Amino acid sequence: MTLHTSKSFRDSLEELDAGAMGAFEARKGRHGLLLDGQFAKLATTVYAPVAGTALPVRLKTRTTSGLVAWRYGMVEGDATHVDLVAGVRLWSARVRMAYAVPVPTPPPVPQQYAGQQSHRWVDAQVGVKGRHGFDNGVFVGGWVLAGAGESDLSTDLMLLAGYDINERLAVIAGYRRLSTDFETSGGFRFDTTMQGPGLGIEYRF
Repeated sequence: MTLHTSKSFRDSLEELDAGAMGAFEARKGRHGLLLDGQFAKLATTVYAPVAGTALPVRLKTRTTSGLVAWRYGMVEGDATHVDLVAGVRLWSARVRMAYAVPVPTPPPVPQQYAGQQSHRWVDAQVGVKGRHGFDNGVFVGGWVLAGAGESDLSTDLMLLAGYDINERLAVIAGYRRLSTDFETSGGFRFDTTMQGPGLGIEYRF
């Protein structure tokens, strides 16, 4: 059975059980380490077409993604930084599906079902990240990463703007789009895109 769901940012917030995102970066000269991670747990109801009717299916997903990358400063100006990024991204996905209908269903669809599948996979990631600061404390930045490995393709796009409250603390608003297309020989496919706006705090040690 193939299920497809597309939710707005508002709907995703209502169906979100838990979520978190964070990043850490360390620099020494032109070289550095970039760590990034996301976690999302959602529950929703989707409708699968079966014998001309819509079968309601309860779907729960838990998605975790983590990036470990090396960065190299190609441009190291007072106001502008442009980095080359290369690393690996680990994905983990668990999908639970359950349904029950009061009337017999056409074969081979069972009348009721409950089960789950979990998979992990790793992709190489390369791209660029940059940032430009203005004299009034405002800055803009983002990154573009893409790669493949055990998945056909995974991408990561981030656009952000922020304001330096002081030398160490800043507030950030941005938009992120993270996607992967993974499939196993056993027929499991996890083709998903997570995107939406966000607010955050940046602290510099």
